[in-house]
Amino acid sequence: MESSDRDMYRQFQDWCLRTYGDSGKTKTVTRKKYDRIVQLLNGSESSSTDNAKFKFWVKSKGFQLGNSDEVNGAGGRGKQVLYVPVKTTDGVGVDEKLSLRRVAVVEDFFDIIYSMHVETGPNGEQIRKHAGQKRTYKAISETYAFLPREAVTRFLMSCSECQKRMHLNPDGADHKDNGKPPTLVTSMIDYNMPITMAYMKHMKLQLLNSQQDEVKIQIFKVCSQLLLWARY
Repeated sequence: MESSDRDMYRQFQDWCLRTYGDSGKTKTVTRKKYDRIVQLLNGSESSSTDNAKFKFWVKSKGFQLGNSDEVNGAGGRGKQVLYVPVKTTDGVGVDEKLSLRRVAVVEDFFDIIYSMHVETGPNGEQIRKHAGQKRTYKAISETYAFLPREAVTRFLMSCSECQKRMHLNPDGADHKDNGKPPTLVTSMIDYNMPITMAYMKHMKLQLLNSQQDEVKIQIFKVCSQLLLWARY
């Protein structure tokens, strides 16, 4: 991992743990919660009032244990992994079906998003081709569950390679600018929203309602960046 990637990892990991950690009531699964679900499915979770609620939640979600596709040192299947059924469509009709997805762990969000965002060559080497938001999130949602779109958008907004390509720094400011980072602008972005034309109109309204010329300029730059990501 390059130096810029290590810095990005530390910042993103810190944000993930603050946002989706055990202390927050979010629809995500931390390593601690993941291990607890596995213990429950294996029958090793003790009984208590708190556990009764947790058992009900696990049962309602339909969590299942299965073997990973990885091969261990003995030539057998890898360790057990956690799956959950999610509703999917074929993209043509309206009929829904249930498909199993791997449960994404909060502490692994960076590695999961990175592996889907950065294209690799035939021998696993990185060719530094970065996918856009739509392709990245689609690839993740076809394999994993419990990984919010918000985290994907946040990742892309802090990706140094994408910032270079868009000629913007992670705070949304042009590299040619020498002013302070526009933290107000980044705080106005709703990372849960898909980057669509509807969201662009929403951002445009914020721009028009802003009384600060500097904020207007920075919002315009961020909108331009998000539009480029939305195209691929």
